[in-house]
Amino acid sequence: MKEIIKLILKYHFTIIFIILELISFSLIVLHNNYQRTVFSGYATSFFGGISSIVTQVDDYLFLKVTNEKIVAENTKLRNEVERLKKINQAYCADTIWQPLDSTEVDYVYKTAEMINSSFNKTKNCIVIDKGRKDGILTEMAVCSSEGVVGVVEKVSRHYARVLPLINTNLRVSAKIKKNGYYGSLQWDGDDYRYSYLNDIPFHVNAEIGDTIVTSGFSSIFPEGKLIGFIESVNKETANFLKIKVKLATDFKRISDVYVIENTKKEEQQDLGKENYE
Repeated sequence: MKEIIKLILKYHFTIIFIILELISFSLIVLHNNYQRTVFSGYATSFFGGISSIVTQVDDYLFLKVTNEKIVAENTKLRNEVERLKKINQAYCADTIWQPLDSTEVDYVYKTAEMINSSFNKTKNCIVIDKGRKDGILTEMAVCSSEGVVGVVEKVSRHYARVLPLINTNLRVSAKIKKNGYYGSLQWDGDDYRYSYLNDIPFHVNAEIGDTIVTSGFSSIFPEGKLIGFIESVNKETANFLKIKVKLATDFKRISDVYVIENTKKEEQQDLGKENYE
């Protein structure tokens, strides 16, 4: 309190001057129609601008909540699509008599949020906020609303590390959607926007703009998940094409992802092992 009193005594002339100025300004505005009208217009404009800024900030703060709701709804719809696919297969096989709730789906979608990532290294990685306690396991597929992101590499109780398409250690079985020819997609460590589809025979009709999707030949990714679009086609050897693919996923912008669990994975892998024993 003493400090406040000292401050007032030190600047009392300035404070009195400001008070008198405010009183004078108020008297001018209150007793003159023109000045009152001008002041009212400026005041309305000023407070209107402040209100607009506050509204924009408020909308931005709630944007994340809205986005999370949309992602959760999309996850629910994706799981419903998988269930309906299975029901349709059961119907075609004349087994529609089974209760719908007992229909076992091939893939289950789980929502996760990216909390850390890199895109300017040769061994990039992504960390998501779901882990073992949420049912996340290694070798699960990870996609975004744009397309394929990568594969779960390591899992802790609360988090998981994802090996993205822009990591030179990851290879994904991919195919040209229009004709079904498949090969191995692998990043060259250069531009995070592009990867390369290898092992496509020289005679295959591959054109700029063609869609590249997952082949479905692994136990990780469902068939037909969007990877990207052909950017260029060149001869690599006398037998194979070198296909540059523009990735559908923008690794600088992704935030929410879907982790995809293959419910038949162990069964598929066991049968694959038997073939080599």
